[in-house]
Amino acid sequence: MSWLLENWFGSKESLEQVREDIHEHLHKEFYLGVSGIDNPEQSSTRIPSTELELVMNGPWDNRLEETEAELLQYIHDELPAVVRDEVGVVPFFTQVTDDGYLVLTYIRNATNRSVLLQKLPLTLITNEGEVVAKKTFDLIPAGPIGDLTSRPFEFLFRWDEFSKLPEQEVPLTLTYQKPAAPKAVEEMTQGLTKEENEKYLKQAKEHSPLAAGQVDLQVLDITKGEEDGLRVIVAFRNGLEKRLEFTEVPIIVNDEEGNNVARIQYTLANMKVEANSNRVWAFDIPSTSIKQDDYDVSKLTAVIPKARQSKKQPAVNPTVENNKGLLQ
Repeated sequence: MSWLLENWFGSKESLEQVREDIHEHLHKEFYLGVSGIDNPEQSSTRIPSTELELVMNGPWDNRLEETEAELLQYIHDELPAVVRDEVGVVPFFTQVTDDGYLVLTYIRNATNRSVLLQKLPLTLITNEGEVVAKKTFDLIPAGPIGDLTSRPFEFLFRWDEFSKLPEQEVPLTLTYQKPAAPKAVEEMTQGLTKEENEKYLKQAKEHSPLAAGQVDLQVLDITKGEEDGLRVIVAFRNGLEKRLEFTEVPIIVNDEEGNNVARIQYTLANMKVEANSNRVWAFDIPSTSIKQDDYDVSKLTAVIPKARQSKKQPAVNPTVENNKGLLQ
């Protein structure tokens, strides 16, 4: 019996035996809210699971036996339809291990764009709704999830990470709570310390006056990121008399000769910039998305060719003129 079937399904010795348990263990899918619609799980606009491509990664990449690959594909095809223009997480099996509580899932990207998930906060709860464990998973090393693509992911909650250890026979459910919208926008950032936030906000305000009625996105800095990645600091400057919400931000990074180092598109949730204000955001580019091995970070430039606003907002084209949006 393969290592995958043995660790996932214990004494089950064949794919046919495992198939009997699939629907019994399947959990309800939850959505990350990238579409911007309220209660996406209630949407009737859905895509059959069979129309998404199953892509292996991590422990599954080049390590599967034929039976294991067949099993994952079968489970994937048996999943209910996924909400269109959303990213869903559907747990299909859980297991108590010596290290902790393991949840096996598919992350399904039913949008027409690649999505890079950064920090994913997840919770384990009992059937009575009691929270027993909380953990934020870093998905940056896994790289972007392609459009109309499903990928299997393991989420392990180690026993020392539990706030309360449940009885062994108590079933647990994986949940996600969408982060609340920030109240003080200029004080809230992604991936920046308080000192960095203050530094870059000051830099954004002093860069050049923003005329009334204009919206501008500017790259303020490029630094080395974690695990040989890059970090791009972007200022969102809103000169309108209304709040704006951005849902997509593409970033292109080039070297001093104009050669492409990285090209990536980010999907944002709750990225709002209040009227006549600035907001600074740190975008992490994983090493898996960098096309060159030898480059000088100090000589890199980055540009944001186009940023998409929420469909609920009137169209405004962020300006990128001359060196605006570029880091020299």
